[in-house]
Amino acid sequence: MPIDPHAPDLVAVLPLDPFAPRSARYHVAAVDSPSPDLRDAVVLLTSEIVTRAVEQGNGAQDSTVELRVWMPSDVVRVELIAPPRLLRGRSGLDPRHYDLMLLDCIADRWSVDHRPERACFWFEIDRHPTAPRWEQEAHGGDTRSGDEARVRHHVGSAR
Repeated sequence: MPIDPHAPDLVAVLPLDPFAPRSARYHVAAVDSPSPDLRDAVVLLTSEIVTRAVEQGNGAQDSTVELRVWMPSDVVRVELIAPPRLLRGRSGLDPRHYDLMLLDCIADRWSVDHRPERACFWFEIDRHPTAPRWEQEAHGGDTRSGDEARVRHHVGSAR
């Protein structure tokens, strides 16, 4: 199922203040009903990219950012739209930063897209369909949901 760019499951405009990451976590946690592990991963990564924008804003509390979230059955996509000065491009990002290490370990894809008037920091996490738990147990398979198994795999592995 492709993502419809015109119909996100969540659109929230957040003031760029110290409370923006908390507000973003609250809004994202209320979208859809993914597995607890997937929800935690999406909330964590969303908080990290919003925190990055707040830190790069250097106290410019007159700015706002737009948070957009899609949660169709095959992929979760989160976008943070902000003025370009708040979202530096990937080439200028130090991979030793904690937030970028988390994105590399947890997200399946992420990037920063720049346009003159705005930038978009986005990430995606694939949602893998799974067989019913009783069917997996009958065949000796992993009893965790696809989301749980995938998130645990990425967190425990180095890329």
